[in-house]
Amino acid sequence: MTNIALDIMGGDFAPDCNIQGAFDALNADKDIRLLLVGPASVIKDKTSDWPEELKSRIETVEADEIIECDESPVSAVRHKKNSTITVGANIVKEGRAGAFISAGSSGAVLAAGQLIVGRLPGVKRPPLASMIPTAKGFSLFLDLGANVDAKAEWLCQFARMGSIYMEKVQHKASPSVKLVNLGVEEEKGNALTKEANAMLSQIPEINYEGFIESRDVIMGEADVIVADAFTGNAILKTMEGTLGFVMQVLKSVLKSGLLTKLAALMIMKPLKLKLKEFSASEQGGAMLLGLNGLVMKCHGNASRKDIANGILKSAGFIREDVCGLIREAFAKENSQNNTVE
Repeated sequence: MTNIALDIMGGDFAPDCNIQGAFDALNADKDIRLLLVGPASVIKDKTSDWPEELKSRIETVEADEIIECDESPVSAVRHKKNSTITVGANIVKEGRAGAFISAGSSGAVLAAGQLIVGRLPGVKRPPLASMIPTAKGFSLFLDLGANVDAKAEWLCQFARMGSIYMEKVQHKASPSVKLVNLGVEEEKGNALTKEANAMLSQIPEINYEGFIESRDVIMGEADVIVADAFTGNAILKTMEGTLGFVMQVLKSVLKSGLLTKLAALMIMKPLKLKLKEFSASEQGGAMLLGLNGLVMKCHGNASRKDIANGILKSAGFIREDVCGLIREAFAKENSQNNTVE
């Protein structure tokens, strides 16, 4: 069985959406076993009408505290020992599950990942990575929020971890890697991007193709897109805002008159089908890579589908032993560095 811990109390629509997502994931994959983290009474009530086969693949892990979004993440993780996030992270640390999923406080989830689950040997900083929709499908974008200040060495590690994930979980052979910069010419950029570019060019294990400008991120010009967290988060939020703005304009135009309303009726079905292809819900959530297990952060307004797909994606991560592959890659790197020294 593939063991995954799920915070049933995290998110705007918890616990209902989380429990429903768990139900869907268990139905979709018969080899998944879920450790549901939260108040035992709530879990018992919400799963009381489940089929016995599904009940046999869940375990209740009592946790009666919730870390709120306005709390200090590090302080809350350290002092709220029985919070769903703290307990869930400890389950991974203890080896009882290969992944922990939560739609709760982003800061607390990231803090728990680093403080409790811990980094793999050789990993300098764990990046927050997410699959983003592009004109060519989906690309892996990292770092999106874990390390606002970065070093060139860290960006190189992000590229290697991202390549391993894309190759093993997304089954993309020799995934292309690009580094976000304000231009594609080698002489452009700040000291960080110039140094990182030179270092990335010397890593034989990745398919590095140089710089990418922000406007080309959404065009799918690379399978793995690397940036420091400040840049990555700014690009991601801009993309989300732009999409929302475009949709508002489109709705306004389509409702402006009789002819446009008729046109809307004609295009609505194919438009919805096309937009579904780019739905981030298919990917579940953002992953904190480079830890002794997977920590996945779902969006605060995660739906039933988000939770279910987060569980299914986590199962693939565990089965492909992405953590083991990252551990092996960095152990080899450290060995080579020690030999040179």
